[in-house]
Amino acid sequence: MSLSDFDSDLTDLPSSDEEEYIPTTTKKKKKATPRTRTEYKIQNALRPPRTTQYTAKSLYDQIVDDAIDLNPEYQRDVVWPETKQSGLIDSILRNYYIPPVIFGVDDGTERRTCIDGKQRLTSVQMQTNKRYWYKDVPGAKRTLLPKAYMQAFANKQITCVEYDCLTDDQEREIFQRVQLGVALTPAERMQAYVGPRASLIREVQSVVSGDDGIGHQFDWGRARGRDFQCIASIIYLIERHPNNTFPGAAQLDKWLQTPHSITSNFRTEVMDTIKTFIALIRDKRYSAAISKPNRVSPIEFTMIGILIHFNRNRMSLMQLFSAITKMRADVRGKHADIRANTKVTRTMQTCKAMEKGTSQPRKS
Repeated sequence: MSLSDFDSDLTDLPSSDEEEYIPTTTKKKKKATPRTRTEYKIQNALRPPRTTQYTAKSLYDQIVDDAIDLNPEYQRDVVWPETKQSGLIDSILRNYYIPPVIFGVDDGTERRTCIDGKQRLTSVQMQTNKRYWYKDVPGAKRTLLPKAYMQAFANKQITCVEYDCLTDDQEREIFQRVQLGVALTPAERMQAYVGPRASLIREVQSVVSGDDGIGHQFDWGRARGRDFQCIASIIYLIERHPNNTFPGAAQLDKWLQTPHSITSNFRTEVMDTIKTFIALIRDKRYSAAISKPNRVSPIEFTMIGILIHFNRNRMSLMQLFSAITKMRADVRGKHADIRANTKVTRTMQTCKAMEKGTSQPRKS
């Protein structure tokens, strides 16, 4: 008996009644187009520097021969005390590590600009000049370094890093990066900035300190970048007029990084102001307004510059002399300490000459 011999109670379905199973179709998601990753590229890279060594005597000779410039505009003054200079000499003699000196080298002249290491090179210069007092033991009396050690010191190798053909802006950028973490004054940090406003300040600096400028005819506290900050404050207040809020270091830092350019008209106004300032100082009839009875303070220098700017086209040198004298007498009569604080600046900004001058609109 086969299975086919049994009758089935189920009705046979004709083949036409059978439905073919069709699986549910789902829309395939399009594969996301992979994002093209922009490959990081280093731009504006410096040419690789070279590392070399010079003896202490060789560095000294280059300084004396003016083959090393220790005083580019962005450099700070010599600030190391004798104890720190002595410590450097001791480290060199005992073969302890000292950071390399960084130079920018002009291929055309082989003249080196000291970007970092001025304090170290100054110490080397003093030692080789035999003017350096050396303390071997704390508390011991000061004695000159013995002759044998002086010769040994002269022959010591000092590591240097040299960059070729740097632009001025690149030198400043290296200086700024190297000085991170070093206790520079705010004014010294400002000197390292690049940009249109920093360039204008340096142009004014060169005029002020040049042969036809102020020179050393009077003392106004230019150490450690104060001259840069004073000139920056003058230009800041001229550009921001009528906003006459006196800028602190933070405001000047932000302003110095402003990228848009300086107009030629604004530059001319600034330079005219400085030339009038210089004319007052160089003329013996009027220089007393700035140099007497006391040394002019940085805030006075700045506010005198503002007074001159807003009155130079309507006042003679004699009238400017009188206005400056009155402004200084007024502020010194009201305040014992002439510093850039709110009270002192308000007193100077509200003097009559300043009030008249600020009515003149200025364009930057």
